[in-house]
Amino acid sequence: AHQKWLWWGAVGLWIGVILGFSGDQFSKQATSPFLRELLLSILPAMSAETQQALHYVVRKGAHAFEYAVLAALVCQALRESSNPWRPAGLALALVFAVAVADETHQASSAARTGSAIDVSIDVAGGAAALLLLAGLRKRHQVKQLQREAAG
Repeated sequence: AHQKWLWWGAVGLWIGVILGFSGDQFSKQATSPFLRELLLSILPAMSAETQQALHYVVRKGAHAFEYAVLAALVCQALRESSNPWRPAGLALALVFAVAVADETHQASSAARTGSAIDVSIDVAGGAAALLLLAGLRKRHQVKQLQREAAG
């Protein structure tokens, strides 16, 4: 029971991190100079168009990653459920709710815009994490059954 509260604490903390990244200080305009310098230090001859494309990919990848972590944490907090689909369904529902809240918050910000596309990316990131976790659990179960059968 104590461990479960720790997982839920991690979920709450991670939601705080996500909503913290929602502020103006993490807008495209604010992150662009930093990312441009980083990209140019790796590939000095990179064109402005390539820089913009990579900036877009990094920002959208960060969305997917943030929500993948959220889904995994929620799934872990709910792992003792008797129904294996319940944790995944609740995790995805929470991912969706936080993504909508995040984008709504961004829509009210001066330097940000809310985006249904970002909500879709967030949910896709969460779903990808849940599929990966399901695959890893299934693999673990198969190996455990093979060990038991061997003896």
